[in-house]
Amino acid sequence: MISQVVVVTGVICTLWWLVAYAGIIHRGFRDRTYGMPIAALGANLSWEAAYGLFINPFADHIHTLSIAWLLVDLVILWQACRYAPREFGDAPGVGRYARFLPIVAVVVAYPIVYLGFFEFNDPDGEYTGFGVNCLMSLLFLVMLVRRDSPRGQSLYIAIAKFFGTFFAWLATALTVTTSATQPWPRSFGSFWVDSFRHDSYPLTPLINYLYLVVFVADITYTVALYRRLKAANIRPWRHI
Repeated sequence: MISQVVVVTGVICTLWWLVAYAGIIHRGFRDRTYGMPIAALGANLSWEAAYGLFINPFADHIHTLSIAWLLVDLVILWQACRYAPREFGDAPGVGRYARFLPIVAVVVAYPIVYLGFFEFNDPDGEYTGFGVNCLMSLLFLVMLVRRDSPRGQSLYIAIAKFFGTFFAWLATALTVTTSATQPWPRSFGSFWVDSFRHDSYPLTPLINYLYLVVFVADITYTVALYRRLKAANIRPWRHI
């Protein structure tokens, strides 16, 4: 049995991600574009569909809340289909088919993500989930550079994504350092040491490394986006 603190941190993680998705949708409509890279959207939506609906559906609070992520992501998918031609209009041979690219991304990504749960023996979605998260963080940086513009993006999205990831890691770390009979880690120091030294699922060295890459990429993206907003004479904290 997991401790209540794991449930609470998992719910907080879900809320931060919902804030990020809501921000993406809001800026997408304001800027008439999509705010999540298409490849990341395909992988992310596939993970939410597989985890929330087809792999032990409603098994726990994260399985259930993942369905909320999926429903919100469907709006982002619609935005990507609607506005992709605006972003790829100057790409030879791509512009006229751009609206189908998000659907293709989902069709390609879903079998990879779904099979990954089983081939990596990943019932909690750690390898698959943070593999997708790592891809997303790197592609947000690529999107900012490729567009050379903050279209569809805001600091609030970047910050919400960062904290969504942080609380996901925190929930995983608390899973291996607490229990129903020991609801809190022995000490602050032991929590960090035990988390980083843990070497078995659901918190392996690879999973910790994926988290690290995501954190570094998210911080880099946030700083780069702040500078890009300033360069465009946009007040970063008023750009909601």
